[in-house]
Amino acid sequence: MPPDVSFEAPFFDEISKYAVRFAVPVIFGDSTLEAYSAGLNNGTASLLKLGDLYLAITCQHVIEGYRQRKSSSPSTIFQLGTLALDPEAHILSEDVALDLAVLNISPFVGTSDDLATARFHSPPRWPPRAVSTKDILCFAGFPGVWREDLTVGHIRLYTLSSGASPVLSATHDQIVSSVAVEDCVTKIHHGKIIGSLGGMSGGPVFVWREGPVLTAELVGFIYEYQDALDLLLIRSANRLAEAGIIV
Repeated sequence: MPPDVSFEAPFFDEISKYAVRFAVPVIFGDSTLEAYSAGLNNGTASLLKLGDLYLAITCQHVIEGYRQRKSSSPSTIFQLGTLALDPEAHILSEDVALDLAVLNISPFVGTSDDLATARFHSPPRWPPRAVSTKDILCFAGFPGVWREDLTVGHIRLYTLSSGASPVLSATHDQIVSSVAVEDCVTKIHHGKIIGSLGGMSGGPVFVWREGPVLTAELVGFIYEYQDALDLLLIRSANRLAEAGIIV
């Protein structure tokens, strides 16, 4: 690492905020205009710009959860942040085995603060370089346990982020990190204990790269947390081609 970079807690706290910039909540279920959030599910989407495409990447199981809900309740809503849309009309690519889904949301860029152009990560190169066990990860997402009702029609989702997660293993398809939630300094937020990372699915994961300037490279998307083992499973971003197609 550059000699002037300190990896003490304050530094990790600052770099953990980086991933939050490119994460947006995914919400589906009963309309918040008709009921409180008990009838809602939430996940996370990563905002990414590849070429002229503005993409929202989430987990395929999030999209499938919406489909199942929609089949039994036609009034089911789907939102990216505050934007309501029909995800089926904007799916560019999806893969059940890799648990990834890519939405082309180019027509909606700039329609809300959630989808401002600055919210989309624009990598200088794609695909990302390989990850090793020497790398440090940062990630972000929206744990459902922290979802909060304000009034009918308004909910608040808080972010959980980390700037100092180690890589336990990395392959072409998957990165595995350890996250001991019970040991997190910020495990309690507004009186709610974070005992699960449900809702983080689809969250962006970055690696900090050494060089004259410390830079972050998007390397994956959260798809599962195994709480019994404190393992965070991450789908490698190199499974996403430059055209936004999962390969």
